[in-house]
This record gives sequence, structure tokens and C-alpha cells, in this order.
Amino acid sequence: MSRTQVETAPADLQLLCANAVAKSSGVNSAKILPISSSKIDSKTYQVELDAGGKKTSCLVDTDGNVKSVEPV
Repeated sequence: MSRTQVETAPADLQLLCANAVAKSSGVNSAKILPISSSKIDSKTYQVELDAGGKKTSCLVDTDGNVKSVEPV
């Protein structure tokens, strides 16, 4: 059996996404939790977050630039 390796976003990039979601949604950043993350391409990660019960998707690059924040 082979297992596909999924590369998750580094913690600092997940935190950047959580802060971006907090700013855009008005939800306290302490209530925003990363649920999952995956590498989209060589420079971009997608982070799924739970913002007080609302699912949100964030795209962030390896330089720490948040590309988008969208409800799921």
C-alpha cells in the first residue's frame, strides 16, 4: 500500500490566515481554529479554518502574503 503525502501549511502561515479571517469576519482571533491545510503549488497553501462555527478557506503564499479569504 502506498500513502499519498500531503504537505500541510507551516504554523506561522496558518496563524496569518487565522488573523486575516479575524479581520475580515470580525470574529475574535482566539475563536478561529485551523481545521486542515494543504499545499496547492510550490508557493501556495490552502488553509481551512473554523471561525466561530463558520467554515472559511484562506490562500496564503510562502512569503506570508494572504491571497484570499472566502467562506466555504
